[in-house]
Amino acid sequence: MAGSMERASLGRRLAVTTPWHPTAQRPFAGSFVQATTAAVAGFFDSVRLYHTEDWPGPTDPVQARLVDRAYRALTSGPNPRIGFTPRWTGDGYWVTDIATPVTPKRDYAAWARSHESALRQALPSGRFDADVVHGHVGIYGGWLALRFARPGARIVVTEHASFLGRILGQPRSRALYAEVVDRADVLVCVSEKLRGQLVDAFPRHGAKIQVVPNAVAIEQVPQRPAPVAGLNRWIYVGKVAAAKGVPELVEAFGIAAKDEPALRLTILGSGPLVEPLRERAAQLGLADRIAFPGAVPPQRVFEFLHAHDLLVHPSKSETFGMTVVEAVGSGMPVLVTRCGGPQETLAGLDGVAGLLIDVSDDPEVIVEGYRRLTRQMTRLDAARGRAALIERYGTRAVAARLAAVYGVEQPVQAEERV
Repeated sequence: MAGSMERASLGRRLAVTTPWHPTAQRPFAGSFVQATTAAVAGFFDSVRLYHTEDWPGPTDPVQARLVDRAYRALTSGPNPRIGFTPRWTGDGYWVTDIATPVTPKRDYAAWARSHESALRQALPSGRFDADVVHGHVGIYGGWLALRFARPGARIVVTEHASFLGRILGQPRSRALYAEVVDRADVLVCVSEKLRGQLVDAFPRHGAKIQVVPNAVAIEQVPQRPAPVAGLNRWIYVGKVAAAKGVPELVEAFGIAAKDEPALRLTILGSGPLVEPLRERAAQLGLADRIAFPGAVPPQRVFEFLHAHDLLVHPSKSETFGMTVVEAVGSGMPVLVTRCGGPQETLAGLDGVAGLLIDVSDDPEVIVEGYRRLTRQMTRLDAARGRAALIERYGTRAVAARLAAVYGVEQPVQAEERV
């Protein structure tokens, strides 16, 4: 099997640290990290990704210490009960999943230390054997890159956390972040909005803070078999939470559905509001017109996109907007809020790939956007939207930019890689 052995001598080695990566339990988590790592894998002989995943425990301090003690007992010593076995992804890199016990209601600095402690159990040598270490989000991935990179390794940190403002607002967490910025060779942000936040916070390091977007495998996105002819079948894809504007979407659909019996809505994903919104759909008399299939593996998302006519993404804040880019790449119109990242990802494509609407708590804003988009259907150009996004965010384009950040030039030949 590919990747079943490693050569004794490796010319280029990349280690990636991230709190988010798709798993069987959380198929949507970190799909952008997966795409970006797959995009750059060809530039290295060996790529190993370390996925430290939050496992929230008890809030009581005594119980939290007992959980921590038990975790250490299970994962350390000469005969650990729990091991950390890398798995081959098929995308050119290995993943080590590391369950990370964290105590709720702590600050990000405390959680970063928890991730550090968990990763230490999975790294007997105490270091990444890598020439380049790429940490995703300053806290946690960047902090882990700082703590475990070997001397002389190049450290690159990508910031794409929508909660960056909260991190910087906590004194202890901001202090850790400052250490990350000091040590990083390059700090890249997936949007100008995030770059602006970091430059404001750390103006002395402005020169090393760049913008490199998330990689999206748009070239591989399956296009819908037939163009969209109407906008009767709406779909939302992502976490079902208030910050994503899903409650407003349900209310907006309720308003539009009164006059249009053909309308249907699918809310694809999991989250804390699934059951409350299911109940709200029943209250509105729309239980048979609003579907909640739950979360599905990433490869199945396009089945749903192709079965619908319009992606509605009413988020309050986004640093990038991966789902929006994938939808446009599949040939689907989008109705998305100007919530940060989407203004950049769809720059010049408003009215071509869909419509941008204002962030609002008023469901009527979504309804008006839908009606306006319906009137402008003939002006949409799905092929133009896809081509523009491939040029901006396609794997080759982003991989080339990251390769320059890493300081590598030519991809490793396929037959040379493990």
